[in-house]
Amino acid sequence: MALAFIALAAWILVPSSKVEARYPGRIRVTFWHAFGGEWQPIYEGMVDRFNKSQTKYEVVPVSIPDDALSMKFLLSAAGGETPDLLLNWEPVLGMWSAKGLIRPYDEIMTPEEKKKFLAQTYPIVKANAMVNGKIMAMIDGLDFWAVYYRLDHLKEIGLDKDHLPKTMEELIEVGHKLDKFDDQHHLRRIGFLPQGILKFSAAFGGKFNRDGHVVIDTPENRRAMEFLSQASKRYGYDTITRFTSSLQADAGPNMPLIAGNYSIMFDGEWRVKQVAQYKPDLPYIVAPLPAPMNGKPNTSNTAPNYLMIPTAARQPQGAWEFAKFCTGFMYPEEGGRNMGDMGWIPNDPLIAHSKSYQAYLKKYPQFKVFVDLMTSPNLGMFPQGPLEKYINDELEKADEMVTRGTAKPDEALAVVAKHVSAEKLRLRKLGQPIGEEGN
Repeated sequence: MALAFIALAAWILVPSSKVEARYPGRIRVTFWHAFGGEWQPIYEGMVDRFNKSQTKYEVVPVSIPDDALSMKFLLSAAGGETPDLLLNWEPVLGMWSAKGLIRPYDEIMTPEEKKKFLAQTYPIVKANAMVNGKIMAMIDGLDFWAVYYRLDHLKEIGLDKDHLPKTMEELIEVGHKLDKFDDQHHLRRIGFLPQGILKFSAAFGGKFNRDGHVVIDTPENRRAMEFLSQASKRYGYDTITRFTSSLQADAGPNMPLIAGNYSIMFDGEWRVKQVAQYKPDLPYIVAPLPAPMNGKPNTSNTAPNYLMIPTAARQPQGAWEFAKFCTGFMYPEEGGRNMGDMGWIPNDPLIAHSKSYQAYLKKYPQFKVFVDLMTSPNLGMFPQGPLEKYINDELEKADEMVTRGTAKPDEALAVVAKHVSAEKLRLRKLGQPIGEEGN
């Protein structure tokens, strides 16, 4: 009965691979991704360029809603009919590696390619791509955060781009000077509000990964949580909730930076192209997050898009050839164009210094801050390993408890650590391959 259900679900949920070939006679490489809307034709444009650049392979892209991609892949793996390559930005690399669902690129790369990858790729990219010493993914876009300042708002309190806050404590105080309330004392503009330990732990020297294990309840992480707690207390949970629920949109012409809902935001690199599209004359500047006292400068945790080759892929070599073209590994000029088209950060200096990417930076100069940050030794990562998604979810719950005031910061992190230990024990009793590494 269970097998019949899986087969039926796979038949319903897994997209058909029977797409008409545009290049008869070539080896077909099926590629699943989750880009839709305005991003789908941009992303699939690089697929077209790859198909035109050689005569051996035809990559066939299939767009799947991002909330269904992981489920559909797992169903396809259960049925032995996976794509040859897929792109996924959910935290699944450790779990899928442990379960044997994806294969190491080490098995497909030539020795020269592997040597070059290890030598020239930015360290933070390698760290996100590797599991237990093996290259389990190519990183196709690495997200991280920097500070966006509305210069017209700073001008209201006598500051400009040459007089930005030098510490995070100063940043908090500048933010409060920029807060605005209406006649009923409802918050209408927040100067700056740091939220989420997953984003801010690195600034306090906090890490979630140490010597192959996930660590949660550390002095540095507790300090980060306490700082975030104090920042939220000045407003109160109800005030923050009322304010955030009133925001019109996270993207588009009404996104918070453009709408002026925030004066200062810790936000991702994708905002640069969005602002250029919807409000090109917006007066703003991007800068690294200032360090808290006794903290670390030039920090952010990082969130990757993974290009993974399933273990059951029928054309792993074709998948690898496209992955190289897509990311720019071995093809820096193509990679520079691809990264620019998507508004992403290159994986290595050769791509960053390519003519195509330098042209992108000339058009979007604010983006250079993110490229420069790629060499920072203080960039961090979210929890890695087979339980990474579970731990991320637990840390978000801890943020919620602290913001609500239902738990103190040290109590909330202790609860996460306790839940993670219990989950590991539960999975081991079920015989799940969670391993020791990364947890």
